[in-house]
Amino acid sequence: MEFSRRELLRALTLGGVALTTGGAKQTTRIPKRPLGKIPHDATILGIGTAEIPDDDESLKALNLALDAGVNYLDTAPSYRAARSETVLGQVCAQRRDDFFLATKTLERSADGAYREVRESLARLQTKTIDLIQVHAVNDFDTLDEALRGAVKGLERAKREGLVRHIGITGHTRPEVILKAIESYPFESILVPVSAADHWLNDFVSGVIPEARKKRVAVIGMKALKGVERAKGKVADAEPWLRYAWSCPVDCLIVGFRRYAEVLENVRLAQQFRPMSAEQMRALEQEAKQFANTQALWWKKG
Repeated sequence: MEFSRRELLRALTLGGVALTTGGAKQTTRIPKRPLGKIPHDATILGIGTAEIPDDDESLKALNLALDAGVNYLDTAPSYRAARSETVLGQVCAQRRDDFFLATKTLERSADGAYREVRESLARLQTKTIDLIQVHAVNDFDTLDEALRGAVKGLERAKREGLVRHIGITGHTRPEVILKAIESYPFESILVPVSAADHWLNDFVSGVIPEARKKRVAVIGMKALKGVERAKGKVADAEPWLRYAWSCPVDCLIVGFRRYAEVLENVRLAQQFRPMSAEQMRALEQEAKQFANTQALWWKKG
């Protein structure tokens, strides 16, 4: 959706970005961190698109994020029956050089994973995916299957220049992702990081230190979801995002269902200051009531 310069100016000003006659210029920059060994400095805020809206707000929100300096966009063919990749394809067609592009595959066979990469490339309107991730590896049998199959197909795609880096995602069992990075040189992990996740199958204390030793990129997710599920809404995203950004993550993926959420999350990223250890422990205590598989549904075995 095209939107007016006046609307963009107002949005970016609210988000801490000013426009000059020469184009967009950030007055408050979003912090960046090295993405493990991957040659990219990622903004601490990455935009997730699992719940991307059906209307034109999706393009408006994505362009706002990029104009504010966000440089990491996350998608998957399974998100909204591939609508997510299709919408991101419209963004890629206009400004592919502005961001690092990550997608995923749920395929477990070599041929299936390779085929899905090519399908994703077509929807995304790009020649190369920066990061392809074996998605939702939540038990040892799935990991073994992926290592025997999907990874081989992704390696083929990498040899052909269709993807640049190979990663893995897991939601449920830290020990599975730990074995994954011990068994194969995955270049990134995408795992839940939140004050509530701290109490239930915590990835931060066990997996992330090992990933750090290997210089595997650490990407966080679901910083808001457990609290949102328990409360029905998140009245104030600031402490929950600030907590996750204070953990040893390179980038935190935060989704959106409307434009206003992206605008607010950009503002919070620009204003980020690390929590003290005491503040983090206090928020963990507040979140303890949400540490169950009703709120953290991704922890169900």
